[in-house]
Formats: sequence, structure tokens, C-alpha cells
Amino acid sequence: MTQPNFAQLEQQAMLWQARLSSDQCSEADRIEFAQWLQQSPAHQKAWQDINQFWNSLDTINLDDLLEPQTLSAQVIALKPKQRPIKTALALAASLLLALGLFMSKIDYYLADYNVVAGQQKQITLSDGSSILLNTNSAFSVSFNQQQRLITLHQGEAFFQVASDKARPFIVQTAAGQVQALGTAFDVKQQDQQTQVTVFEHAVSITNKQGQRLDKLQTAEQLQFSADSLQTASKVNLQRAAPWHQQRIVFQDKALVDVVAELNRYRSGKIICLNDSIKNLPITGVFGIADTELALQAIEQSLPVKITRITEQWIVLSQIKP
Repeated sequence: MTQPNFAQLEQQAMLWQARLSSDQCSEADRIEFAQWLQQSPAHQKAWQDINQFWNSLDTINLDDLLEPQTLSAQVIALKPKQRPIKTALALAASLLLALGLFMSKIDYYLADYNVVAGQQKQITLSDGSSILLNTNSAFSVSFNQQQRLITLHQGEAFFQVASDKARPFIVQTAAGQVQALGTAFDVKQQDQQTQVTVFEHAVSITNKQGQRLDKLQTAEQLQFSADSLQTASKVNLQRAAPWHQQRIVFQDKALVDVVAELNRYRSGKIICLNDSIKNLPITGVFGIADTELALQAIEQSLPVKITRITEQWIVLSQIKP
């Protein structure tokens, strides 16, 4: 079987993984899955690969996660439908809106490094430190003789820091600073909140108000804002790092949180229309470059209807009984 066909089978296996994990899964679904599985050895191999990835998250070697793959993620090209602008007023309004959007993201466009939605980028800095930049993210670099400063303008990055005792390695976000006290950690900035996950050794955290945590250690995670520091909590590193391997993993995750995560990996916007569906749980593993597959899994495993306003703007609503 050719590689493209096998890739399609893996996508089908991802959908089956989500359907079988759903509360909506029926006996008919299980019979249909068994029939799908028996179609060929390639079907069985695709299911084995996806299921093995899912089951191995609790036991996978952390060294594999600390050396992220740099496969080039394919971005789904989503182009909005073009509509004629009939008046000069409409044109002026459009230009003002475009200018406003540009100014709101000017730091992203002027950053030293950035990636668009659905892509990742591996960067090696002049000091030997390595940074994996996740989807729709941007950062700038300022090194001098006193310190190594990274300004994370938006998004998420995984840092593997080269040792340099004379120059501390600091990540600046809108909420405050994260200083490396060791090797590997993840920083995610979203909605004025910064989330830090430590994979090796430790970091210290200081928010803009001056509140400080001297040491966040391996397998700990913490969120902070400009004026608050939450309590550190233990985290399963294997389940915190699938994005290093170009995967998104959800385990009994509320649909509203799944949608928020999917929105990071695509252009446009997905919206939950009804409050009644926001807490519906979904479980699944998907490729970061294929949010369409995740949407398909949501529609197949939950009582949810997908309506496409445009190719980019999507509304999720409750299916009426």
C-alpha cells in the first residue's frame, strides 16, 4: 500500500479512536469498527500505530519528548470567500479593520522568529540553546554580556537551554519573567495568562507585580498573570508534550476547551453556539496540521452539528432531538 493511502487509514484510525472513546458510542459503532479493522492488514497496522501512541503516553521515554521532531507540518490553506465591496465607505471600514488587526499583531510581525497557524519551527540560538516554536507564535532575542533575554510575544515555545553561568536565560511574557535554572521547559502565553511546564531541572518565576516563585521543579506546572501566581501542580509530562511530536491529545476534555485549542492551530474561528454543548467531553489524538479531522471526530462522536459560515468561520451547535 502506498504511503498516501496509509496516511488516510491513520486518519480513519484517529476518527475511530475518538468515536470509541465517546459516551455516544453504540454497539453498532463497535461492529462497524470491527468490520473496518478486518478489511486489511494495513487497516490493522494503522489502528495499532494510533492506539499505541495513545496508550504509550504514560510510559513513553521522556528523552523522546525532549528531542522534538522537526517534520514540516502541512498547513491547510483556508481562503475566505471573496465578496465585492460596493461602496467607498465599506472599503474604508475594511481598511481600518485591517489596520487595527495589523497593529494588534505588530509584535508578531516584527518578531525575530514567528510561525503561522498550523506550523512549527525549530530554532538554534547563537549560544547553542534550542527552541521549538509552536503554532501561531512569535519571539524576539536580545543577548548581551549580562543576560540572554527571550521575549515571547504570543503563543508557545519549548526551551532547551545551553549552560552559561555568566548569563542567565530569561523568557519575558506579558505577565512577567521565567528564568531557567536548568535545561528544559515550556512557556505558553494566552489571554494575558502564562503557563509554565518544567521538563528538566527547574525555573524561577516573577510576575509584573513582583510576586515570585523561587523554584518550579520537574513535572510541575504553574499559571500566572501580571498580578497573580497560582499554586504549582504536578503534571504528567508525557501528556503535556504531544505537541512536540506534532500531535494534539484530548482526554475527556470539555468541548469548549477543545475548541479553544483547535483555534490555535487554524486560521479563522470555531465557535460553540450553545452553552449546553460546551462541557461535552471528547477524547482523541490528532495531527496539529489536520484540525478538519478533529472537527469530523467531534461531529461523529458528539450530538453536535457543524455549520460552515465560510471556509474559515465555523459554528458548533446542539443537534435538536
